[in-house]
Amino acid sequence: MLSEENSSGIVKELSDDMFYAYANLVFVKNRFVGFLLFAATFFNVNIALQGLIALAVAIIFARFIGVKKDDPVNKLFSYNVLITGFAIGFLFKVTGLSVLLTFGISIFTVLLTYTLSSIFYNYLKLPVLNIPFTISATIIYLASGRYSNLIVDSFYRHEHFNIEFIPAYIQGLLRAAGILVFMPYDLIGLIILAGLLIYSRITFSVAVVSYYAGIFFLALLKGSVPLAFAEISSFNFILVGISMGGMFLIASKRTYLLTLTAVLTSVFIIDAASVFWVSFGIPVFTLPFNLTVLLYIYVLGSVKYVMMNQTSLEKPEKSFTDHLNYTKRFDWNKPAIKLPFMGEWTVYQGFNGEWTHKGAWSFAYDFVIETNGKTFQNDGISREDYYCFGKPVVSPVEGTVIEAYDEIDDNEPSNVDKANNWGNYIIIWSEKGYYVELSHLKQGSLKVKKGDRVEKGEPLAECGNSGYSPEPHLHVQVQNSHLLGSPGSDFCFYAFLKNKTALDSSELKKGDRVNPLPVSKKMTRQFQFVLDETFDYDFTVNGNTERITITVKMEVDGTYYFSDGKGGKLYFGTDKDRFVFYKYDGGKDSPLKFFFIALPSFTMSDETGLDWKEYIPSNVLSFSKIPVFLKTFNKNIGELTGIYSKKDSNVVTGKIIENSTVKSEIRTILCDKKGIRSIFIKFGDSEIKIEKS
Repeated sequence: MLSEENSSGIVKELSDDMFYAYANLVFVKNRFVGFLLFAATFFNVNIALQGLIALAVAIIFARFIGVKKDDPVNKLFSYNVLITGFAIGFLFKVTGLSVLLTFGISIFTVLLTYTLSSIFYNYLKLPVLNIPFTISATIIYLASGRYSNLIVDSFYRHEHFNIEFIPAYIQGLLRAAGILVFMPYDLIGLIILAGLLIYSRITFSVAVVSYYAGIFFLALLKGSVPLAFAEISSFNFILVGISMGGMFLIASKRTYLLTLTAVLTSVFIIDAASVFWVSFGIPVFTLPFNLTVLLYIYVLGSVKYVMMNQTSLEKPEKSFTDHLNYTKRFDWNKPAIKLPFMGEWTVYQGFNGEWTHKGAWSFAYDFVIETNGKTFQNDGISREDYYCFGKPVVSPVEGTVIEAYDEIDDNEPSNVDKANNWGNYIIIWSEKGYYVELSHLKQGSLKVKKGDRVEKGEPLAECGNSGYSPEPHLHVQVQNSHLLGSPGSDFCFYAFLKNKTALDSSELKKGDRVNPLPVSKKMTRQFQFVLDETFDYDFTVNGNTERITITVKMEVDGTYYFSDGKGGKLYFGTDKDRFVFYKYDGGKDSPLKFFFIALPSFTMSDETGLDWKEYIPSNVLSFSKIPVFLKTFNKNIGELTGIYSKKDSNVVTGKIIENSTVKSEIRTILCDKKGIRSIFIKFGDSEIKIEKS
């Protein structure tokens, strides 16, 4: 027999599945919104019961044929089946025959959803949305004309759910929202929109604006405002707004503009499809929404549109916050390599340089060594007078040597070899999918050959003065081809000091003095954590102390995170020779967020005297009361910057700044063996202490 705990767990799991299925009707992932929609359907018992019957049949059938509980298709067919059940409940009263109809069409919708979702994902990388519902509902409406034993219910109006004193332009919005659950009534629409407002200001706003934008376009085209508000398929505008304005795209001014263009597109599809569908006496259902959104997603994904939502398909506010966190803290859109030398060098020519870095070859750097502002000693007449001549050149990436050549003579200063522009060179294929070319190497200095595998920091050759090189220097570029002298592509360096400040990526300028930060094996071991490893801390807030336990866990995608056992998650890992906290998920009071604030990232180097900056996401810390929705129009409002300094081998100090004002002060002490020993954070009169037990 099932224990009471197991029974309650099963009930909670089933209720969660059911409420999330209802929430998915408006493409929302929220239990509360799902409950509101569930409750709203009972204003029409036929719709409510047929929906529940359809959902139950679908779940039982899916398990019967072997669909696993964790299969993502469960979420897809659940809401497609649910809304198909609503369609039957809207047409027919609950009788044995209508239940039989629901039983059959539910099974068909499960099969259709599984098939279409596989085709869409495998061949187009697209979601199936509610296309299965559109097809199933169309089939039911066409077939029902031949079933005379079914008792029609759609002629029994429920006008008492309307609020007559509401202006027509508001009634139009409410009734369009109500149609989402096949109940075009003011009260139902009010409940649905209230749920959206409570769930997300962004979702609510784009839904409302998209509806009125669609009505505006319709009114212009039809020449009649009343006819536009009377359009039964206008709920498609709401669905387009919800899905485009914050679900598949990151909310922003640009996204809102794109959403309006999508609404305009759907207007034409509604009218075109209606001409055809009306001959069969059936509505167009969600065809305009599906066709419009799928076209936009496919094209935007293909052109790698920068505001595609790659972080989360949950709440738009969360997606927006995660997007800012990743784009401001990590540059994963362009290649990042290590500096290909040791010690301090100076940028002699950068991107779009004043001499040779032009046009297709603008993305390149030239490096020299300077002492007291000069690149040479004595008179600079001899190659050997130049500080960088003969200095080691090391591999900036892990990869394979594709081409290597070192038989060209080195020029005397001020002379150039125009016939062999690149001089002696080496081209390495990086495991990350690009090529790195190092040019003007010293004759006879190669230490590797074509086909050799190289590691980061491995000696390759020496800096020379071969090719089109008036004085000894090292040329570095990243390219998409293995051919010598191919056009360069944008890239950056990581884990280095620029003018004594630690950076993980930055475009360098002429005169910048840079040197790579060596990785410390000791610090690397200090921040290697094992699955299920636990750490006990005393967590003190303004003198009140509690004992907390932090556990190392892992997501299904292999990402590690710290868990506080209360829903808080702090994701961590290594990125470009740094230990980083990727992001924080959890409540405002979780101690894990203070670990993020204390040390969002640091280069795993034994060097001291390092200074660096970090963006602090608003879900971790925010002093601003401005809603996230307004921040989508200006992402820099209320932005917090963390400034950190490592003056001692185990001590990092920091401060959080907003608009040049210091909001908090931080002191973090690292353990000699593993992790963080203690954290002290001061916010005004509040003090936070976290110390290892």
